[in-house]
Amino acid sequence: MTANQFFVPHLPEGAARIVLEGEEHRHLARAARVRAGDEIWLFDGSGRRSLARVEKVEGSRTEVAVLKTEDDDAGPRTRIVLAQGLMEAKKLETVLEKAAELGCAGFIPVTSARSLKPSVERADRKLERWRRIVREAAKQCKARLLTEVHPPRTLADLSASPGAERRLFLSEHGGWPLKDIVTAAAGKGEPPPASVLLLVGPKGGWTEGEEAELRAAGFEAVSLGRRVLRAETAAVAGASMIAHFWNE
Repeated sequence: MTANQFFVPHLPEGAARIVLEGEEHRHLARAARVRAGDEIWLFDGSGRRSLARVEKVEGSRTEVAVLKTEDDDAGPRTRIVLAQGLMEAKKLETVLEKAAELGCAGFIPVTSARSLKPSVERADRKLERWRRIVREAAKQCKARLLTEVHPPRTLADLSASPGAERRLFLSEHGGWPLKDIVTAAAGKGEPPPASVLLLVGPKGGWTEGEEAELRAAGFEAVSLGRRVLRAETAAVAGASMIAHFWNE
């Protein structure tokens, strides 16, 4: 398998040649130092991916010839959406990057009583930065699908949405062990759920009232064990466990 993968907004079916420009061209030419004759992968985040041979690397563009195209129509067995209470920018971006590497289908920043509040005046720029982080993570791990990054939502709005087949929230105050939930189906010979929403609190966790509201809305309280983990550690640990047992 080749070492480099690059993102294009759309891979047309049956395309013979494709041109890379802008950020992806600069990454290819300057950071990855790909040269004419090298083979690379292209993906558009929808499940389609193409193996291509680089024909020309010029000042502002790269031309490639498509060698073959693959479609992943099946997708993951379980569609994982990670909803994370808003926290400091660098920590949130780390969680987002790891969610993309783990193959989460979606990422939702959440505002709650103890979370940071979103910056309204910079919302569009921040959302684009988050989506760039997702693209870079997908390129690094040669993913076929892009994690969909949503604008921040309130906890009340999220809990009122019908959402996924299983809706779980990490609680410091008890709950079913997550490891038992993700291994139970396999032990019974049953398929995993088609979709799951994992909700992780911010620094300081949930208030008692928020936990009561989540339970009333149909969320299941789950635990990662006796240790009290930082929010960013809990998010990655929980998503990793679900991805490993239900999608790998």
